[in-house]
Amino acid sequence: MKILFCSEGLLIDGVASFNLYLSAALRKAGNEVAIAGRWSGFKSFKSRHKEHGVNVIDGFSLTPISRNLVSRSLDFDPDMIITDARRAFPLALEIKKRSRAKLVTVFHDEIRDDPRKERSLDTIIRFSDGWATSEGPILDQMKKLGTGLPLALIHRPITGMVHPTPLPPRDPFRVLSLGRLSGYKSPGHLSLLNHVGALKKAIPSLEITFVGGGDRTPLFRFKALKENLKAGSTYVRVAGSVTNPNDWLKWSTIVCAGATSAAEAVLSNRPTIAFSGYWMGLIGPDNIEQGISWHFGERAGHFRMKHHLGITSETLIDIYSKWSQEEVEQNTRETRMALAKEFDSEEIAGQFMAFFANLK
Repeated sequence: MKILFCSEGLLIDGVASFNLYLSAALRKAGNEVAIAGRWSGFKSFKSRHKEHGVNVIDGFSLTPISRNLVSRSLDFDPDMIITDARRAFPLALEIKKRSRAKLVTVFHDEIRDDPRKERSLDTIIRFSDGWATSEGPILDQMKKLGTGLPLALIHRPITGMVHPTPLPPRDPFRVLSLGRLSGYKSPGHLSLLNHVGALKKAIPSLEITFVGGGDRTPLFRFKALKENLKAGSTYVRVAGSVTNPNDWLKWSTIVCAGATSAAEAVLSNRPTIAFSGYWMGLIGPDNIEQGISWHFGERAGHFRMKHHLGITSETLIDIYSKWSQEEVEQNTRETRMALAKEFDSEEIAGQFMAFFANLK
């Protein structure tokens, strides 16, 4: 099967990582896969797509849709188009109208109507052949709409893209804060940055690195510089955007992250403190469902991270003081094995192929 992904832009964010992981899994399953999207020279997943055999159809454009992208996508002659329900839908819509391909729309956020005609809910319903999501609450919304479209709840295929490595000893205690430094995703990362001085006093071997781009990156760099000057050492780093987190996950002793980044951390065989907008805690075999909350989960709940900004640091200190290598290794291994069953790339590729086959 020839499968085309439509992307708003070949950048680095949650939707882009979903496209990367699923396109790689479907390519490995024997399909011919391409991804189309504008690119403006910023750091992106282009090279990783190519590494996994995915054809990249890119071009400079001021908007998500351009004649060049549409023409080259039509030359690919897709059987199936996969797009998100927001920014990339207009590109997928134009290709759908001019091809024989079926269109699967993936929802990563709450379902809302958009006043723009090419992104309106009516248009998405009319031109989609099926809907998919990785989040239970969004599937419930889909069912309530009663569109008659085939629906699928399918997790992100992560295992094929993350490389588990042996857990290092406690010291040096290397904390990786992984995730985008922008908007509602920042409270957990910012709470760590605001408490690194106290953390360093409690954990002398502490090293902490923030990996992830976003509009708050300059603020994080400035604060990190101040803390390092105070300490007289460079123990706080801000690495910014990276296209492949595996090397940083391997470097880490423990990871603090939310959403997809938290799942990547667990699957890399690292103890993981998950902080979404509304939940925070060390992920273990008994609380995986709470800990691995996706974008929807980050916006709905009772715990507000921004109202408890010291709790992540307190949790890190507690874990460090009670660290037992054997117990931590066992808990981390059991958590990884449990999560791997839900996010197995080969299995999820098969689920998508079965979903495609059932579309009318």
